[in-house]
Amino acid sequence: MVAAQDLLHQDYALVLVVPAAVTVDREEWLRVLPDYVVHHYEVHEQFLHVGNDTACALTLATQHATVLGQDRSSRFILSDTWLRGDDGSWRVWRRHSTPTSPMQMPRG
Repeated sequence: MVAAQDLLHQDYALVLVVPAAVTVDREEWLRVLPDYVVHHYEVHEQFLHVGNDTACALTLATQHATVLGQDRSSRFILSDTWLRGDDGSWRVWRRHSTPTSPMQMPRG
């Protein structure tokens, strides 16, 4: 939890568009984190692009996970945008997550 708080920008949001548009803000994401159990996670491909104070990671990954007691296993296309702060630290500003199979997002 502490590591996640340190990695997330204060304006962090998880954004999904499948099957319906949903935005999970930083506070809700952190609140659900203890009930997000990842049983297996595999990165298939990842592309990184770094600019001056912005970095983007495009990832194809498979996870087997349970979130709030619901199965959240699937292959996902993830797009993470990182911003470098005035202190030089990189923090995740946005994650766009698209499952390759439609599913409902468990909410806390």
